[in-house]
Amino acid sequence: MTNIPEAGRQASYILLDAVSAWDASSTDDTNSAAMNLALTRMNEVDAVTATLGDDDSLSLDASNLLGGTIVTMNWLVEQLAQERHQPKHNVITDLREFLDE
Repeated sequence: MTNIPEAGRQASYILLDAVSAWDASSTDDTNSAAMNLALTRMNEVDAVTATLGDDDSLSLDASNLLGGTIVTMNWLVEQLAQERHQPKHNVITDLREFLDE
């Protein structure tokens, strides 16, 4: 069990919905539309909140989104490291290389 706020848990679910909406056999436009539909719920769960200060300064708080994302990514990296019988840092290095492609 994780110890993240409910909004962070829900943000993680929404990100998983966006990932599951991706279909490698579909067009980029179809995939973008499906992912955007899933991500529209982020506002409903307060994944990111905005506060306008008295001096008209805008403050954004993305801690729910980031917290949920980090917990989810950490779990996935740990699972993959165990499956590969590799240390976690090897999986992270591989992911960085993939992102740089």
